[in-house]
Amino acid sequence: MTRISSKAPTLTVLPLTFMTAALFMTLRNMPIMAETGLHMIVFNLITVLAFLLPVALVAAELATGWPENGVYGWVSAAFGRNAGFMAVWLQWTQSLFGLTSILAYAGGTLAYVMAPELGTNRIFVAGTIITIYWAATFANFRGTARSGLISTVALAAGVLLPSALLIGAAGIYVLGGHPIRMDLTLSADNIFPSLSDPASLVLFLSFVFGFVGIEVSAGHASEVVNPQKSYPRALFIAAGLGFAVTLLGGMAVGVVLPVDTISSVNGATQAFAALMAQFGLGWSVPVVAFLIAFGAAGQVSTWIIGPIKGIWAAGHDGYLPQALLAENQHGVPTRLMLVQASLITAVGLLFILFDDVNTVFLLLTAIAVILYAIMYVMMFMAAIRLRHTHPEVHRAYRVPGGTPGMWMISGIGMLTALACFAIGFIPPTPNPFGLLTLELAMVGLCAATILAGGALIVMRRTN
Repeated sequence: MTRISSKAPTLTVLPLTFMTAALFMTLRNMPIMAETGLHMIVFNLITVLAFLLPVALVAAELATGWPENGVYGWVSAAFGRNAGFMAVWLQWTQSLFGLTSILAYAGGTLAYVMAPELGTNRIFVAGTIITIYWAATFANFRGTARSGLISTVALAAGVLLPSALLIGAAGIYVLGGHPIRMDLTLSADNIFPSLSDPASLVLFLSFVFGFVGIEVSAGHASEVVNPQKSYPRALFIAAGLGFAVTLLGGMAVGVVLPVDTISSVNGATQAFAALMAQFGLGWSVPVVAFLIAFGAAGQVSTWIIGPIKGIWAAGHDGYLPQALLAENQHGVPTRLMLVQASLITAVGLLFILFDDVNTVFLLLTAIAVILYAIMYVMMFMAAIRLRHTHPEVHRAYRVPGGTPGMWMISGIGMLTALACFAIGFIPPTPNPFGLLTLELAMVGLCAATILAGGALIVMRRTN
């Protein structure tokens, strides 16, 4: 199995916190949260406690025990290389849909720099997706050092600063006695979401999608000074920061915009524009919109090399044609990255085929979560199995509570992943495809993805 080089423990809590937060913090989820009203509080808590923390803590143990090739190495150690390949295949294929939805958000936000009406223009959104992704792909040809720098700057300038401005302006708006658009009634129905409301459950997927990929930061667990204390501390700080910023941002959007006017793609910029209009500072909207779009593009830059590294490692074990595994002088698998960019271009063109940009955005998010949910179930199962079959392997970090603790935390994570898998098949509202057409498409896509991975496994066996 392809090995990665080990690094001396040098990371402390603060840089690890920002590296972790950069993977998932964005303004993209704020408008979707606002659409759920006060339900966002419960949805956020469920997401953090039942998904984010189980994934992060389990991944930390796996990364410090098996610091080779991420999910591919972990699942391979538990169930064999074929299972490991299927896990990393699902992780990679979901990114084709997940990154496209992030880029759609960047395009919708960037429209405010030129003309806000372009945010719902499907040709503009598709063109922006393709342009930004190819530009980010070529930028990453020089290796992860440049990608890391872009991500760090993008987090500060494109996420934290615009979030602070949005939240602060909304606070001034509320204190100034302006009308509050969100229903703030403290009743059970208004706070606790109904499990019988399909639309609410579909929106919940976007909450989860905002935190997927947190296991990527576990790849740095072996580089952390005193990981038993530092790693979980960094995770709790990053999770708390993400929870607070996105929740307050969602509230800010909700108090300013009526729920039926919120765009799933560029609602945060809509809210900022409405606030600045109140204060006579409309000139600032394009500036902030550009920063938000830059933040989303920086997040994409972080993800371009990450998922492909795992599939690249599997390729060196015979699961991909050798012609695709070539790397440049910076150790970057350029041919695989070009294939990835071509596939995302094809997915991005979906925005041209359908009239409603918001609907395509939600569908891409649902597809990504469904595929990722299967991978997470495999990861949690691998963690439980390795506790039983390889107790002698040293883990610098261990999930607390011994083996029962691993069962409990992994079990919670698996139940959440399975729930997201099931919710992913609930059609959004409105549904322009028709119920039967949508369900067949979703089932067919999942089956095709798994069968494609299975075909590569069979081809390896026969070669």
